[in-house]
Amino acid sequence: MERFQVFDVLHHEYLSLVSLTLAQPDALQELFEQLEEKEIKIKFLVAHHENDGVLHITFCVERSSLKTTHNTLLDLPLQEDALDIHTEVGMVAIHGPHFAEQHGIIDVMHNALSSEGLQVLAISTTVSTSYFIIPASEVVRALEILREAFEIPQGKI
Repeated sequence: MERFQVFDVLHHEYLSLVSLTLAQPDALQELFEQLEEKEIKIKFLVAHHENDGVLHITFCVERSSLKTTHNTLLDLPLQEDALDIHTEVGMVAIHGPHFAEQHGIIDVMHNALSSEGLQVLAISTTVSTSYFIIPASEVVRALEILREAFEIPQGKI
């Protein structure tokens, strides 16, 4: 089977994953403002609303910013038992080509990682990049798996 050619593979090993449920969706703006004020950069973000207005959000920050991020979250109107933190995660991402030009890239990436037993904690996708959050200890292994699954230009990992 011919492997998909991608532009490059991105990765980061020093992240923390935060998942939370906001009881008041307008608290999202407050969260973003507080993180910006504290110069905390969001490296990954997935969010969705339920019909009753509840907002579920999952995002990554640099591990070094986790304590400040956690303290910021404690000031928000969270639902009970609505905060879950994975302190040591990493990210691997496949960039390109545009998914309208080549379908099936996400499927190949997901199957390659999950068939090797890697735990996928979160996925976010744009029109040309798929981001997979995995345990930090698995990033190097994931890169090797992706080298086998995709055709990656020399020096683009």
